[in-house]
Amino acid sequence: MVSVIRFVFDAHVDHQAHSFEGSDIPANCHTTIPDTLPATLASHQREAEPRAPTPSSLGLASVSVVDTPPDYTGSTNAWVEYGSVQLWEYAQDYGPRVVWPPTEPEGDWFDPEEVIPAIRQSISVLTERALIEPIFQEMCHFYLTFLNRVIYNYALTPERVVGWMLQRFKLSDSGKLGMLCTAVLFRSNYERSRLTSSLHEYAKELYSLAVQQLPLDLSSPNLSIIAKLTALTEIMNYEFYAGKLSSYYAHGAQAVPLVRAVIGSNNIDLLNLWGEQTFDVRCFAWCDIFDSLATSRPTHFTYESNLECPGQVDIATEDMGVEAIFGCPNVIAVLLARTTALRHARTSTEDRTLQGMELERLIQDWQFGLARARRSCMRVARAAVQEIWRHAAILYVHHAIFKSHPSNPTVRSSVKNIIKLSSVVKPGGNPDCFLQPTYFIAGTFAILQKDRHTLRSRILGSGNECYLRDLATALDEIWEETDMTGRSSSWSKKPQSFVF
Repeated sequence: MVSVIRFVFDAHVDHQAHSFEGSDIPANCHTTIPDTLPATLASHQREAEPRAPTPSSLGLASVSVVDTPPDYTGSTNAWVEYGSVQLWEYAQDYGPRVVWPPTEPEGDWFDPEEVIPAIRQSISVLTERALIEPIFQEMCHFYLTFLNRVIYNYALTPERVVGWMLQRFKLSDSGKLGMLCTAVLFRSNYERSRLTSSLHEYAKELYSLAVQQLPLDLSSPNLSIIAKLTALTEIMNYEFYAGKLSSYYAHGAQAVPLVRAVIGSNNIDLLNLWGEQTFDVRCFAWCDIFDSLATSRPTHFTYESNLECPGQVDIATEDMGVEAIFGCPNVIAVLLARTTALRHARTSTEDRTLQGMELERLIQDWQFGLARARRSCMRVARAAVQEIWRHAAILYVHHAIFKSHPSNPTVRSSVKNIIKLSSVVKPGGNPDCFLQPTYFIAGTFAILQKDRHTLRSRILGSGNECYLRDLATALDEIWEETDMTGRSSSWSKKPQSFVF
């Protein structure tokens, strides 16, 4: 560990100054930072309190905060004028769109499941027992602030989540660095601070250390297969949110033999995977299924499950498959994987069409379980999410199997339904931040400009990550080609240009 990260301890640091303001982490928690951290980050931790966006808090002192470029006239130096306009354009294209935590006084918006107090209490207990090493305080801030942006059903085990993540944190050096760079990346994406750029650079430094350490950890005889898979999961997590597509896909392929060694098979049964011990396998399954959608390539594994008898597990087990983590109903994930398998199967066009019709029927007729949540507004939103995924899966069948035109009645209906259902899901938070694949798939079939605008806005309005802008750019290119040729374009022509 010492060869990878060296921690610096400042005996004179004021505990209050270095506790995370606004997150209620106990004041007696020391904040200790690797020595690769820019000196500005320590002071930045005193600025963690969310504040309304202003030009100075964005680090763009000369940027106009209105929606039109400022009018620079008079004797202003031409170079300053040009630079100011460039900064304005940059802010419009790349500036944060989602403020998180939200500044409005709506408690159910930030923590609709009311579990943050339980998470905070678990941090206090672990701190009192001296189980948390100082650098893990960055992760504590991350879980208190962003857990519901990275875990769909973040309320399953709030009293255990930090302790469990602490165990993962200790498994390997590369995994630890992967977790840290993701946490810092989120702060750089969402904290409206003058030091956003420094945080972003530090996240990249941590990531660079992680990928340097990864080969050593993967070849180490002292690390378990699970520890190695966890390291890849955490590094891929950063690559996903940072939009590092080539590395993300390469590490996904690198994880295949590890997953195969864990499950002992080439089939992943999502309806029989649950619990913390299967978390990394389920994360990989999600990546495998949706990477195949994005790149139009076969999955690395098969995804066969008995849909007639959904699992030997109690149907009420909420921590099953990928739904608890990513929000996509498990049966829909299985049927998406089957659709991809059919797309690449060597069979006749007639047989492919018949099987596609059966897949569409299964998707249309499946009865989802009751959406669970503490608040009624969240139950309604999660029920809408289930139906949004249903219509996205129908559209994928029409994309991959039927090659349908956007004017197809079923396609038009599903696009309209996704737009209508999304209106009950508040933009920018949970569960909206897990719906980008559905908005994208619907967008590729959208014909009307207002529908395109709505779906593109939902993608960009769901978060501040780079990969969201990649999705929006891909949609723009698809629409441009469709409008120029008069024929429906396809994202299949754009492999590895975006990620779901």
